[in-house]
Amino acid sequence: MRSGISAHVWLAALVFAAAAAVSWPAAADDRQECLNGSKETAAATIAACTRAIESGDYDDGELSNLYHHRGYAWSWTSLADCVDRALKDYTDAIRLEPKAVSSLLNRSHIYNQRHDYDRAIADVNRAFEGGLSDYGKRVGYDERGYAYQVKGDIDRAITDYTDSIQLNANNYFALTGRGSAYHAKGDLDRAIADHDQVIALYPKYALPYYNRCLVYREKGDLDRAIADCSQAIALYPQYRDAYYYRGDAYQAKGDVDRAIADYDQIIALDPKDRDALSSRATAHLSRGDFRRVIADFGQGQLLLWLTTIVLLAVIGWLCSRTGVHARRWSGRTMIEVCEQQIVDMQHRNAALERIAAALENAQSIAETTSMIRQ
Repeated sequence: MRSGISAHVWLAALVFAAAAAVSWPAAADDRQECLNGSKETAAATIAACTRAIESGDYDDGELSNLYHHRGYAWSWTSLADCVDRALKDYTDAIRLEPKAVSSLLNRSHIYNQRHDYDRAIADVNRAFEGGLSDYGKRVGYDERGYAYQVKGDIDRAITDYTDSIQLNANNYFALTGRGSAYHAKGDLDRAIADHDQVIALYPKYALPYYNRCLVYREKGDLDRAIADCSQAIALYPQYRDAYYYRGDAYQAKGDVDRAIADYDQIIALDPKDRDALSSRATAHLSRGDFRRVIADFGQGQLLLWLTTIVLLAVIGWLCSRTGVHARRWSGRTMIEVCEQQIVDMQHRNAALERIAAALENAQSIAETTSMIRQ
């Protein structure tokens, strides 16, 4: 009897051992396929990662690494929720290994895409605390610099971009971002220098020509602005913003026909582009073509616009009248106060326009930031 029981137990042990011998190589194979996957085999890579994760054979650091690689593999797919899935996998990787620096950097990239800039900055800070290679530092500086720039913290953005450039002098993302940040700060010569460097590195890349066009426009160098926006359009014929600012430069030069032609191009690409419609209406107004002004503005918008003009005229008249009869505020005339208010408003608007242009440029290049696979 005892020998029969022993034989049964021994047989069960053999069966278990055989099953384990089959299971472990299979899980190990899945792990290798997960870690060595490629874009061409994205679906198989994700399936292998999933099997390895669910096998129960891995924990802590190894399991974190599997989640990270599956998170990265989602970027190879066109699934509608691929970013959500990647974010979840990176978060699971970080939960298992709080110093999973690659997952932290990749998650910061997703947070930047979703305009959650504080979380992006926090993830990059944690990644630096966990220790980064030079490449990882460069990615971290780029992601954090972009987040600071969009938040309006221009000085910190410039510092991060500069640190990134010191690691790689040809880092076009950091050079482009820093150039836009200098533009936002009003340091136009440094902005041009950075855009010059990007153009030297990538002469067939439209964005730096457009960015330099904006800087030249602000400097009042209309011919160079037109030349740069023209080059951006030549490289990317559907570049709506380049058409817009070239049209603006033409209009400033008094070349109304060419300005209208550029606004026409924008409206052909997007018939509801309000900036282009408004600018074209203004150009038509300068020629006294009221029929086309009404067509571009619409009656409701035109009435609002005319009301604004009348209101400003009345305010100006009141300022001048009050300035004749009254002196207040330590001897300053009312008209002096009004003029100072106008100057202050112009300064504020100029600063806001520079920042808006930088944010638009930064958003255009955000998608070029590299994520870390390993």
